[in-house]
Amino acid sequence: MTRQEWVPESCKLNTRPSLWLRLEVLGRVSKIIIFHAALGLRWNNLCSTKTICIMRTQILLSISFIFICTASSFSQKDTIWYDQYWKETSKKNASFYRSETKKQDDGYWVVDNYMNGAKQMEGVSLDPVKEIYQGEVTWYFQNGTKFQIVHYKDGILNGHRKVYFENGKVNSEGEYKEGKKHGKWKEFYENGTLKESGFFDNRQKDAKWKTYYSNGKIHQEGKYELGKKVGVWKTHYYDGT
Repeated sequence: MTRQEWVPESCKLNTRPSLWLRLEVLGRVSKIIIFHAALGLRWNNLCSTKTICIMRTQILLSISFIFICTASSFSQKDTIWYDQYWKETSKKNASFYRSETKKQDDGYWVVDNYMNGAKQMEGVSLDPVKEIYQGEVTWYFQNGTKFQIVHYKDGILNGHRKVYFENGKVNSEGEYKEGKKHGKWKEFYENGTLKESGFFDNRQKDAKWKTYYSNGKIHQEGKYELGKKVGVWKTHYYDGT
């Protein structure tokens, strides 16, 4: 299972100029400015004419201007704009945007954002182009509250997944093993009360399950085998009797 199952369309990572290369270039420009500033201190002692001092000032201003323009240019290249279907587009037609992907340990830290600046997703991918998520990845609603927290291993769902309602209450939570629901699972009503609980075995409901009314009283209880109800199921009234 990939994140395409719960977002409009997969957000593809893009190959862009290396952050380290840009930092190296900016670093070199900075060194030039520092060099000329130091040189300027000597000129203060040596220059005897107003013309030389003016030339020194003009050189420093020119280098500073080049530094600012270069930094601005790199910043523009770091942002990629996406429409509502996660297709690359212009800023004018964008619904989301992606900042620079940054190298982090054995992967790349990826951050997607809504147009209001709020985060839409953040996490680590093992590849700068393909979606091979590793560890914890978090998605957000536009209001800034968490949508879901998912755990991956080598790009496959593995471990705990927790999904939220927009009001911040838990929608569902459970375990995955190699991309499939496996283990204990719970779902909730938007008011926070438990809706159902049970176990999955290789993506199919298994063993004992219980469902509940929105008032918290038990509704049904029974067993599953290979995803199908088996045996006697008990059904209760709204008051739990």
